[in-house]
Amino acid sequence: MFRGISLAASRHLILGTLFCLLPASVLAQHHGGHGVTIGTAPGRPTGVEEQDTLKDFHQTLAIQATGQQIAEFQEVIKRTSAAKDALDSLTPVSAERSLPIASFDQALDLARKATEQFQAGLSEKQKSGLKDPTKRLDRADSAVAEGAKHLDESARSAASASEIKTGIASVARLLSEFSNAQLSLGREMSIVLAQSQDLTFALSPSKSPVHIADQDLVVAWSGELTQTEAKGEARTFSLAKTIDLSDLQQNIMPVLSAQFDQAKTCGERLAIRQAVITSTPPASSLLLRLHYERWSCGGLSGQSGAQELAESDGTAELSLSPLIEQSRLKIKSEFRRIDASGMMADALRSGDLGQDLRGKAAQTLLSVLDASAGANSLPKALENQVVLQFARFQDAGSGLKLVLGGEVKLSNDQVSALANQLNQTLSAQQSSAP
Repeated sequence: MFRGISLAASRHLILGTLFCLLPASVLAQHHGGHGVTIGTAPGRPTGVEEQDTLKDFHQTLAIQATGQQIAEFQEVIKRTSAAKDALDSLTPVSAERSLPIASFDQALDLARKATEQFQAGLSEKQKSGLKDPTKRLDRADSAVAEGAKHLDESARSAASASEIKTGIASVARLLSEFSNAQLSLGREMSIVLAQSQDLTFALSPSKSPVHIADQDLVVAWSGELTQTEAKGEARTFSLAKTIDLSDLQQNIMPVLSAQFDQAKTCGERLAIRQAVITSTPPASSLLLRLHYERWSCGGLSGQSGAQELAESDGTAELSLSPLIEQSRLKIKSEFRRIDASGMMADALRSGDLGQDLRGKAAQTLLSVLDASAGANSLPKALENQVVLQFARFQDAGSGLKLVLGGEVKLSNDQVSALANQLNQTLSAQQSSAP
């Protein structure tokens, strides 16, 4: 089209044409037409304006589900799942026996009513923007209702087992289409729910409060399951769980110093003047500035007294390494270096004081990590199913973090339960969001 016209000239021609076509109100709104998008290829306008993009963006916002709607949609899916289970429990019987179909009819009725109530609760903007998926859902609803009606008639007329089996299969197909139409509507509203056939599951982020050494800390974590193998009814997943220890990192000084702040009159005293913990993958490094005193107590005629024998300052660096033993997390604490002299150096290198320091440092870190593995830290479907395999600290540039890796073996039923629990957690989080 622009063959023979120079690149600069073609650009001016395109811009000039667009300026002529754009309404004055648009030009004024975008400060002289700067909102017009020209294609990346010279001389080939895409015809897409910024207004179109903004229109799509606002349309997406207008139909996006609220927190309450996400919770209601979860109930819709739960009711439909119950109807599927009720249908699966039906077994074709002989003409001499009636088909126990009442439980399925009741479950399907609850699923259809929940769906109807959910659609009735849509805002006018949502109804306008969701006409196609709601029409599809209405058609699927009518079809499954008609299929269930025919199945009821077959059961009442004492049809053959073969005919009833065919009817059940037909209703199962219609119910699946009904469920898919529900999920399609949910996706249009930005409700993305976990499904049992998913190969990856994002575990809902969680925060656990920790109270240690008169300090209130928060440990946050997130995780992901990725399928690595599937054999029949058994599925194997790898687990990656990241624990955020940045709150401990910022408060490591008061947490540790409180454990050594003891008013001991006699013997050795150790005070922590400064503490810094950083990640040195796969371990972490704890750098301490210490003050050491040693006192001797003695007395005459039942009188006691204290005499200072030594006093000095020094530094020590500890390596805190995470270990997995029999699927349990442990912390190994070792001195990397000790910069001290005299009694202080001896006490740290080979005395009880050094052993006590290493033990308390490791236990402090382990206590905080254990809080992230407490009750409700993983979905119920994963309880007692995770086999930990490795642990390492990582330098994420945003604070101290520990990564735990493991393996999970689940049955198909357990995976379905996991998906439901993740969806319930999502609904609860959205409902409580401001």
